[in-house]
Amino acid sequence: MEIKGSAVRTIPEYIKTKFPDKFREWLSKLPAPSAAIFNASIKPSEWYVMQDAAIVPTEILGQVAFDGDVKKASRECGRYSAESSLKGIYKFFLMAAPSKMVVATGGRILATFYKPVQFKVAESNNDGAKLHITQVNDPSGIIENRIAGWIERALDIQGVKASRVEITKSLTTGDPVTEITIIWS
Repeated sequence: MEIKGSAVRTIPEYIKTKFPDKFREWLSKLPAPSAAIFNASIKPSEWYVMQDAAIVPTEILGQVAFDGDVKKASRECGRYSAESSLKGIYKFFLMAAPSKMVVATGGRILATFYKPVQFKVAESNNDGAKLHITQVNDPSGIIENRIAGWIERALDIQGVKASRVEITKSLTTGDPVTEITIIWS
């Protein structure tokens, strides 16, 4: 599985912004394949190996800044990634579109950051939606939590105040899909 460089770049940006005193420690703990990525210039349009560019760096972020809570680290990285990527025309679209449309379009946007991956809106109504994700090879759950964080922040940016984003099924536990249930009011 691969991740786009524009998403990879948000990991060190997030650490430098939120935990500047932890950045050098984080960088020093990266294994050689991950360190090679983050010690070089990350190209936004290139694809990187998911394990080395996102999963391992997020696991280490969880260790150095979240007391070992890797799911919290990945969720926060996803939130930061949405903040970073949803600017300009995307932000305007978020402000103008109904939440149902944002979820449907958000799946297409997210598919530009990961491959292979399939996003499908399984249910959608005025109170929420269920998004199904398949083809994610990540037994750690980091990527599904990162995606949930991204959706959470996208809804925040849109102005949806009482939203809740939960992973209700997971490929990591043997379910046939990762299901992200989104409830808004």
